[in-house]
Amino acid sequence: MALKNLDAEALMQDAHAMQAEGARLMDAGDWRKGSEKGWLAVCHATEALVRAVTGVENSTDMHSSLGLRNLAMERGGEYLKLRDLWAKYAHYLLYCAVYDGIYDDDLHGFVRDVADYI
Repeated sequence: MALKNLDAEALMQDAHAMQAEGARLMDAGDWRKGSEKGWLAVCHATEALVRAVTGVENSTDMHSSLGLRNLAMERGGEYLKLRDLWAKYAHYLLYCAVYDGIYDDDLHGFVRDVADYI
C-alpha cells in the first residue's frame, strides 16, 4: 500500500476511489485489474479502520488483517463480519483472480460489494 503516511480519512477516500475504479474496470471487461482495484480498496479501508480505532499504523496488508482480527476477537459484532468479509475478498479478489487468473461469475458483484465493506 503506497499511502502509509496518510491519515485514516485519506485512506478511506482512496478506498472509495479504488472501488469505483475497480467497478469501472469490471464493467469494461477487465476483470483481473478490476479485482485488483477492488482488493486495494479492501486493504486501504481495513488499514484506515485499524488505524482509526487503535492508532497503530500497520506496515503491511497482513498486519492490517491481523489488526482487524484482533479487533474482531476483542469487540465482536460488526468487526467479526468485517473480518469474514476480508477473508472472502482476499480469497476471491486477490488469490483466485489476481494471483491465479481464475475468473468467477461472482467477481463483478464482489467488487461492487466492496463499497459496502468500506
